[in-house]
Amino acid sequence: MITTKLKNFCLAKLLIGLSVITIPFVQMDQDAYANPSPAKVTVTATNLNVRESPGISGKVMGLVHKGDTYEVIRKKNNWDQIKLKNNQIGWISHAYTAPPKNVGATVKVDFLNVRSGPGVSNPVIGKLDWGAKITVQAEQAGWAKIVSSSGMKGWVNEYYITKHEPDKFHTQAVSKPPTLNKKSPAPTTKPSKTQAAKTNTQGPLSGKTIVLDPGHGGVDIGTTSIAGTHEKTLTLATAKAVEQKLKNAGANVILTRTNDTFISLEDRAYLSNQNDADAFISFHYNWIKDPSVNGVTDFYFQKSRDNALASNILKEVAKTTKLNNVGTRYNNLSVLRNNSQPSTLIELGFLSNKQDDSVVESAAFDENVAEGIYLGLLEYFSK
Repeated sequence: MITTKLKNFCLAKLLIGLSVITIPFVQMDQDAYANPSPAKVTVTATNLNVRESPGISGKVMGLVHKGDTYEVIRKKNNWDQIKLKNNQIGWISHAYTAPPKNVGATVKVDFLNVRSGPGVSNPVIGKLDWGAKITVQAEQAGWAKIVSSSGMKGWVNEYYITKHEPDKFHTQAVSKPPTLNKKSPAPTTKPSKTQAAKTNTQGPLSGKTIVLDPGHGGVDIGTTSIAGTHEKTLTLATAKAVEQKLKNAGANVILTRTNDTFISLEDRAYLSNQNDADAFISFHYNWIKDPSVNGVTDFYFQKSRDNALASNILKEVAKTTKLNNVGTRYNNLSVLRNNSQPSTLIELGFLSNKQDDSVVESAAFDENVAEGIYLGLLEYFSK
């Protein structure tokens, strides 16, 4: 009896000792996910879904409202984990929150429209010149609520500003590039034909401005491949490969997004219009319930303006990728409908089809697409 009690006592002490030893390891694992100094965010959307997991596929567990402020427990991609007033834990999209504190920024285009609200549908209430110092007070879906050093208040497109760390705001120098079109009062990054020729006098696409639009981004993941890859990831990788190919050919290339950021459909078309693009190409990947459907297709909106661009690009991309050419057809898509420049949206294979998905996610695919786009543009511009 005494021996049994002694054994139990020793075992209990051993378990307590092991618990003490393992606690630091548990804490280390928690710290790997937590923010070192918790930030706070303020909701900028009228009503914002709170989800059980980070991503639009997460189940909605409640709503938060404009003006509500929460402490961020941790971040994942473009999502913030917050603690609600009822002590529940959930995730909200960072795209619809304000930064925890004001951030300094500098205008990086010749003239920047200041609007009364976030979006191109809101009226222009003023303009800012190149190098103007502004303070970002809030952010919403690619737009920044700002106040300028001169006191002007409103919303500007974040694509045209450079944000700085607060302590670097007054010291960082901004150099003005010689690639601005003085004739247009709107933001533009298109060089003059003379400047483009100086960039690459031998390039077959010298003097052409091409806007590449990687579909989806940020909270908008698009569809998902059989292998589990988000469409937004594939489109960005493809667009960057095409960008490099076209730049090597002398073109002035502009991407509607260069990272995992949400950009509205209207803003994508707006960027093309403001830069007087010679061609606008939007990249997407397809998905359908029928797993046997495969191939590449692209769309036009205004046949007389867009069909030649769409058909030339699709023909060459189908050749270089060896995917089935499904054909070019009309579609009333926002990035095409709101575009006043020659434009097309290409669907680069079905992520729901095993054969297409294996090709799309292969190492050589993006380069093959880039070659096809390049050859298609050469044929289009030659006519």
